[in-house]
Amino acid sequence: HKDEKKKERNEEEKGEGMKVTSIFFQEFDGLSNPKPDHPVQHAFGKTSLEEKLGKCTFQISPGAFFQTNTKGAEVLYNIVVSRIKEVATDPTQTLLLDVCCGTGTIGLTCLKEGVVGKMVGVDISEPAIEDAKINAKKNGYNKDDPTTCRFIASAAEKILPDTMKDIKSSKPIVAVVDPARDGLHPVVIRTLRANEGIQRLVYVSCNPTATLVRDAAMLCSPPTKKYPGRPFKPTLSQPVDMFPLTKHCEMVMTFDRMSEEEYEKYHGTTDSKV
Repeated sequence: HKDEKKKERNEEEKGEGMKVTSIFFQEFDGLSNPKPDHPVQHAFGKTSLEEKLGKCTFQISPGAFFQTNTKGAEVLYNIVVSRIKEVATDPTQTLLLDVCCGTGTIGLTCLKEGVVGKMVGVDISEPAIEDAKINAKKNGYNKDDPTTCRFIASAAEKILPDTMKDIKSSKPIVAVVDPARDGLHPVVIRTLRANEGIQRLVYVSCNPTATLVRDAAMLCSPPTKKYPGRPFKPTLSQPVDMFPLTKHCEMVMTFDRMSEEEYEKYHGTTDSKV
């Protein structure tokens, strides 16, 4: 094993063992990234990529998001796993709600690590969700029990309220959100706050100085008509250097639901409205 690793390092340093596996061409005259379903022309090689991350293997289509730094992503996901493991007292009965799940990387990693028993993933990108369904089977899930992994292609704000109604209130729930730079939609924040069965929320942010700050304020503020339910409180934050030699980083921030005793101590009764 050590010899193989040494050989790989030597090949990488010499530029050997590296080859082009796929070429796609996409025309776009906008100012930012096109939508996930924007047409793509396949010019050469494989129609999808395959990447090993931790204990899992993932298929990646051109329109699907995937972390560009695989080794950094492994560090990032290990932090998420450890945050969930801290509160999952009965992993087999714990459900993971994976918002902005992409190709299913975080949810399937948590399943493979044994910190949750089932997961529901939501993402706006249809190509990513199709990859996620394939990845579930590729990593050994949904063969015997098709309810282990459920993936939904939709904007989270449109589907999440109804999705939460279908989840048994007695089941322990942990949530992971990994939104784009725009952060979470207000409806998503409202839904997460209103479902007090979610005792821990792990927020993976690529925009920690802007939208994470905004969303944290809405998650942690006293309840209002727009944002009901006992608030969360930030309990731990961990930056991850996903982009070495740049000023950017990913931030993993953990939010725990404030207990009734804590809320009453700082804000009065839980029926208070602001």
